[in-house]
Amino acid sequence: MKECRSLGTVAVLSLGLFSSQALAQTEAFCSTTTHSGESKTETGSYSPGSIGQYDYQLWYDHANSASATFYSDGSMSCTFSGAGDYLCRSGLQFNSDKTYDQMGGDIIAEYKLVKKNISGVDYSYVGVYGWMEGVQGAPNGLVEYYVVDNTLSQWMPGDWVGNEKIAANVSIDGGTYTVYRNTRTGPAIGGSGDKEFYQYFSIRSSMRDCGTINVSAHLKKWKELGLADGRLYEAKVLGEAGSTGGGVSGEADFPHAKVYIGGGSTTPTSSGSSNPGSSTSTRTSTGALPGTMEFEKYESKQSDSLKVYGDVIGNIQPGDWVEWTVDVSYTGTYTFDILAAREDSQNRESEISLSIDGMPVGSVSVITDGWDSYDTFKGVTSSISSGQHTFRVTFTDGYVNVDNIKFTEKEVDKSSKYEPPPEAMAKTRFALKDKDLQVFDMLGRHLGRVSVAAGTTLQDALSAKFHKPGIYLVKQGALFVQVRVNR
Repeated sequence: MKECRSLGTVAVLSLGLFSSQALAQTEAFCSTTTHSGESKTETGSYSPGSIGQYDYQLWYDHANSASATFYSDGSMSCTFSGAGDYLCRSGLQFNSDKTYDQMGGDIIAEYKLVKKNISGVDYSYVGVYGWMEGVQGAPNGLVEYYVVDNTLSQWMPGDWVGNEKIAANVSIDGGTYTVYRNTRTGPAIGGSGDKEFYQYFSIRSSMRDCGTINVSAHLKKWKELGLADGRLYEAKVLGEAGSTGGGVSGEADFPHAKVYIGGGSTTPTSSGSSNPGSSTSTRTSTGALPGTMEFEKYESKQSDSLKVYGDVIGNIQPGDWVEWTVDVSYTGTYTFDILAAREDSQNRESEISLSIDGMPVGSVSVITDGWDSYDTFKGVTSSISSGQHTFRVTFTDGYVNVDNIKFTEKEVDKSSKYEPPPEAMAKTRFALKDKDLQVFDMLGRHLGRVSVAAGTTLQDALSAKFHKPGIYLVKQGALFVQVRVNR
């Protein structure tokens, strides 16, 4: 049996309030209206390139006019008039040397779409696009793949997208999709001339203009359905529209578009940078002293410059910071170890400072032989009182990569032990058989429902249903609670 315990404070919320507050924290980009950062405008019918930490591509088949503006924050604005087929995409380019489950974490895509004056569209795909190489059983070992969450027309793609309907009404990443495979001959990666290859599609049952797509979840589901995977060549947010006659016109504006690796230990390579971009969404995480906190699981951060690369954070500028809400078990001092890396041709150190509720409690200085040469740097805090606090790590001098911070007891008062308040709902053993509860992940995505049999704990039901450790948001009526499930 898995060990489980609950976290957080039970809150009485309506579903509407949960959507506007909890989702606003995790998918705040849905309210984004403007682009940011440097920009490049392309007009050529085939225009690949990179900006900031993202790779992009504009392509169209004849048009009265067509262009795309790409931004260093990953967003893009795509404009077309009288085009036979038009597409723009932005995201990550890989080395085709790893499959999805070797990337060190889930491949995550975020997007917000604003449609403007769209007309003449016969077919369209909005979502995630990419290629895989070395796919066993696929013609030439190639697969072109799509996760379609929206379109630039009035309808979602139908059975015409694939000559094989693999499965209908499949639950993937909190949504319902139909999965197709198609065999096609046409332009492909890996050389000039047309080639035969497979296409994989996940077509969402209903459109959404904004959301988060776990690309790895689709790749995993495809594999479970018998569609072989391969080495990833790319994963990009896509906007595409075409017409069998006449032409398509309008604007597909993506004021938010990002692709990143959402945890783990492997950093893919993007041609635009040595590291890919990451989410700027606020993350939910609770730390504890003593204990270890992973930097990529921060609760909030100071700016969008700081990025997550696998299981570390980097691109840290002077003055950037990250925060957690922490439970300090005992009043006293703690030894802390920070796993970090820094390269500097002049051998200059970078200071990292710690504070509790705004008061300085410790610092260390960091320097190593390179950006991938991680070492442990030790320090000792001043006295910290037991209880729940806001813990901040400030990168005073910036330009450092950090993995985690570990706290161990040095001199503490065991009589001052802090006990977090109990969470009544999570500890309840439901007396009613088949009690129906809604379950969300910490990004606010609906995962499904669980039924809790009489005498069974909520934690046991979550473990049996989802088979995955982590923190879940569970809703019963107007009541929400965070529940942790551990292996």
